[in-house]
Amino acid sequence: MRGDHLGLILFHRDFRGLTGGHLKVWHYLRHAETSRRYRPGVFLTAASRRDASNPFLAGDHDWLQPAWQPERAEALFVAGLDWLAVPAGWGKPIVNLVQGVRHAGAGDPRRRFLGRRAVRICVSGEVADAIRSTGEVNGPVITIPNAIEVPIAGSAPAEHRIPLLVAGWKDAGLTAAVADRLRSTGFDPEVIAAPLPREAFLSRLAAARVVVLLPLEAEGCFLPALEAFALGCLVVCPDCIGNRQFCRDRETCLRPPYALGSIVAAVETAMAMAPAERERIVAAAAVEAETRGLEGERRAFLDVLDHLPQIW
Repeated sequence: MRGDHLGLILFHRDFRGLTGGHLKVWHYLRHAETSRRYRPGVFLTAASRRDASNPFLAGDHDWLQPAWQPERAEALFVAGLDWLAVPAGWGKPIVNLVQGVRHAGAGDPRRRFLGRRAVRICVSGEVADAIRSTGEVNGPVITIPNAIEVPIAGSAPAEHRIPLLVAGWKDAGLTAAVADRLRSTGFDPEVIAAPLPREAFLSRLAAARVVVLLPLEAEGCFLPALEAFALGCLVVCPDCIGNRQFCRDRETCLRPPYALGSIVAAVETAMAMAPAERERIVAAAAVEAETRGLEGERRAFLDVLDHLPQIW
C-alpha cells in the first residue's frame, strides 16, 4: 500500500480495447507509483472492458477507484477525451498527456480543451509544435519523448521465419493496397490488418525480417516502429509527422512519403538490401530504441510531479 500521506493523483480511463494511447497512460500510472509527492488512483468507466486485455486491472495494485470523485484528489491526470469528466472550474493541478498532432486540428473534438489550464506533456516535439501553433494553449508545454517497454534484441536474432510482414490495422484500405501491390511484384507478405493481443503482435514482429508499418498519415508518436527497432527488424514506416525524430530515412529505417507507390518502392529496396547495409540500419535502430526505455520517461515525469504545484 502507498502511504496515505501522499496526495492522490487521479487518472480517468474509458477502456474499450488496448490501444497505444491506453498503453502509454498505463505507463504513466506506473511511473506515478514511485512519486514522492503523489499516489496514483485510476477510475474505469462503467463501459470499460474488464478482462485480460485491460492493463489497468493487471497485478496487485491498490490504484482502482470505485467511483469518480475528483474532489478527493490533489491532482488529475487526463488524456484525450478524459477532459469531459473534469469538473468545470477545477482549481487544482491537472496533467494533460497529449499524444496526437491531430489535437491541434480545427475539427478535432479535443482541441477545445487546449484553453483549459493544465501542465501538458507532449509525447514528441512534433505534438508540442502542433498545439503551440494554435495559440490556444493555457499552461506550460513539456515534451517527454514516448518510451517503450520491449527488450532490445538489436541485430542478434538469426531466425526470421517471416521474410516480410505488413502491419496496418489503422487503415485497412491502405494495408490491403500495399499487400496487393507487393504480391503483384512477386512478394508474399504476411499481413496484420486488425489489432492483435499485445504479446501476439510483438511475437509476430520479432519473427519478421522486414516489417512494413502503416500508421495513420498524422500521428503524434508511432510506438510500433520503436518496438520493431528493438526487436531487430528492418523497418519500412512512411512519414506520419510524429515519427520523424526516430524514423530517420536510411539511418534507422526506410521512411518513404505517405503514398502507395513510395511505400511499395521502399519495401522493394528493403527486400533487396545488401546484408551489410541492412545490419547497419538494424543496429542503428536498436541504439535508437535503447534510448527510449521507460526509465528515462519515468524520471522526467517524476520531475514534473515533484514540481507540479510550482509549474502549474
